[in-house]
Amino acid sequence: MSLFKLQNYSAIKNLQDNPRVEATVETVNGNVFGVVDNLVVGARTIKEAQVPFADVAAAQAGDVWAMMNIVDKPEIRNYADYSVLAGEKIRAVNLNKISGEIVELSGDLVIDGAGGALPPAVGVFLIPTSVAVDTPNSMVWKTADAAGIAGYGCYLEITAVTTFGTFTIDNAGAGYEAKIRTA
Repeated sequence: MSLFKLQNYSAIKNLQDNPRVEATVETVNGNVFGVVDNLVVGARTIKEAQVPFADVAAAQAGDVWAMMNIVDKPEIRNYADYSVLAGEKIRAVNLNKISGEIVELSGDLVIDGAGGALPPAVGVFLIPTSVAVDTPNSMVWKTADAAGIAGYGCYLEITAVTTFGTFTIDNAGAGYEAKIRTA
């Protein structure tokens, strides 16, 4: 179960979100992706579509959006079961527009980008994953050192290891507080 939230009221007040984005794949809160206008899927054109970053270049160059939906499905009995399916609407939040704000995310949204050599810790950076490099872990964050953030327009810097989300079944026992950074 993924948890992702803004820590401060100033971030919420200055938030640029888009509730009209349509999911192209199943998505959970905290997943990161790009938004593409007029995406053709089969015989249909999606006016504003959520798309996972296809490769590293796409993750570096594009705006980074995160899903922050309210659990609005009454049939969901457990928050851990909540997701937005392809074709449903996402409340997409543009992280590039709130640089300097603090977010909190659960440990299941973070993977080690160095194969076990760079675990999440204070001072470590988080960059968006891509389908080409990180499948099946696309649409989450992966750890990177200072050299690894080169070229990324938006990334996170871990400022504290917390207990945020530790009650969730999928969590690895930690949560993270991170500052949104832009190049």
